[in-house]
Amino acid sequence: MQPFIALGKELRDTYGHRVRLATHGVFKDFVEENGLEFFCIGGDPAELMAFMVKNPGLMPGFDSLRSGEVGNRRAAVNDMIRGCWRSCFEAGDGSGVAVTDETVQEWMACDETADDGSGAGLSKEAEAAAKSKPFVADCIIANPPSFAHIHCAERLGIPLHIMFT
Repeated sequence: MQPFIALGKELRDTYGHRVRLATHGVFKDFVEENGLEFFCIGGDPAELMAFMVKNPGLMPGFDSLRSGEVGNRRAAVNDMIRGCWRSCFEAGDGSGVAVTDETVQEWMACDETADDGSGAGLSKEAEAAAKSKPFVADCIIANPPSFAHIHCAERLGIPLHIMFT
């Protein structure tokens, strides 16, 4: 996460971008203590790494198939892909209810007194209002093993920069 934190701070502080780091919940405090916006995509990175170590090839082993680990992993990946997609346009930090027609009405009631939505240099109240505004990704910067980066960027018609840290 550290390289993405550094890049996010530079993009925010030097260029005035609103930066959101979409990642696993275990990194929430690290992201927020560095003053960046966080969005939880779900999943557990330790669990994911353990599965990848146990199944290093392209195809999982028969033990993983028989034990049901593949089905469990498929469900977890599905949740993370949905979380990545939601991170591209939803308000909040991903811990709330997924966007629906009803939640869009709540977005329309956001306080417009906050500046550009970056949260940089704002009062606590204005920063909270900025974070409650809908987020619209205009670029995705991701690491290669991310599951959804290419699909989200393609669907949104925005640039994708793949950064191997």
